[in-house]
Amino acid sequence: MDNNTISPRQFMYLVILFLIGSSILIVPTPLAATAQQDGWISSIVGMSTGVLFVLLYHKLGVALGDRNFIQGSIHVFGNWIGRVIAFFHLSFIYILASLVLRNIGDFMTTQIMIDTPLQFTHILFMIVVILAARLGIEVVGRSAEMFITWIMLLLFFLFFFLTPQLEPNNIQPIFSSYPKSMIGASLTVINTPILEMVVLLMLYPNVKEKAKARHAWLWGLLIGGGLLSLITFFCILVLGSDLTALNSYPIYELASKINIAGFLEGIEIIVAIVWMLTIFFKLVILYYAAALGISQFLNLDDYRPLLLPLGMGLVVLSIIVYPDVAYFETFVKNVLPYKLMHGFLLPLLLLIGALIKKKRHPYKGTSKVK
Repeated sequence: MDNNTISPRQFMYLVILFLIGSSILIVPTPLAATAQQDGWISSIVGMSTGVLFVLLYHKLGVALGDRNFIQGSIHVFGNWIGRVIAFFHLSFIYILASLVLRNIGDFMTTQIMIDTPLQFTHILFMIVVILAARLGIEVVGRSAEMFITWIMLLLFFLFFFLTPQLEPNNIQPIFSSYPKSMIGASLTVINTPILEMVVLLMLYPNVKEKAKARHAWLWGLLIGGGLLSLITFFCILVLGSDLTALNSYPIYELASKINIAGFLEGIEIIVAIVWMLTIFFKLVILYYAAALGISQFLNLDDYRPLLLPLGMGLVVLSIIVYPDVAYFETFVKNVLPYKLMHGFLLPLLLLIGALIKKKRHPYKGTSKVK
């Protein structure tokens, strides 16, 4: 199929955008609530743990050859068990996509377009996502290559103009939180977005030059994770841990505090632009992975006919997936075991099965990813 290859550099950009995605708004709050002023340290610890997951995913990607997670499950475990695993993993990707879409609607209807119906926001955003997924992952990769510079510049602009607002006392005393609290906060980062990176295995066969793919993934984790830790650090420095923990979107509140000489103010729209761009790419990746995986599960030649019906279903699911923003915070804490199963246990099980099968029956790679 056309438009199905990306370079390692484009993959790195997609990893960065995927990691920042919805996390730029929702991650600092639970970190500050659990570890207080040491939340930024917990973020670094959680992101560092992500290196182990990247190495696991890369090893699995190499073992599967040119097959993605869905194709690999069916190939390794057979038609019946493999399809059961594939079905549950596709359900995970699709539900995760609905949660990301709901994050968009919640933010837009509570912070920017308060009187706009939630459904209307979801439908408009999904139209763009469907069009992007239809063009293929190569176009998405090239788009990421175009937008990454602007996103980095906007974030630099935000950090630079927040410098006068920094209060070093807000992060003192350092390491004052209990180890249990700091570890618990780091699990928040592992939950979102580290374990979600397993979805990128649906794109891994599309990456050219597999020798460079691992470094691209690791660099993407380093840059994307570093930015998330820096955002949490700035939130605590400017707002303090208490206000960061109480605010649903602390980085948006952070940007509203920028005031340079009384004329440069009210530029929180910068955060909105950055977040809309990064979450767009995250949702496109999830949606493309779901559509591609379902088409392979059903033995279809093309995933594109599924895009519209899956998009309509995603809009409906995003409305009913949870009732309100307050419930979402509790919901996120309770899905860690579910994400561990899909982001760690299933990949580990698939890797073991792939290595055993590869040892018994050497695989040369004949199946092309669509």
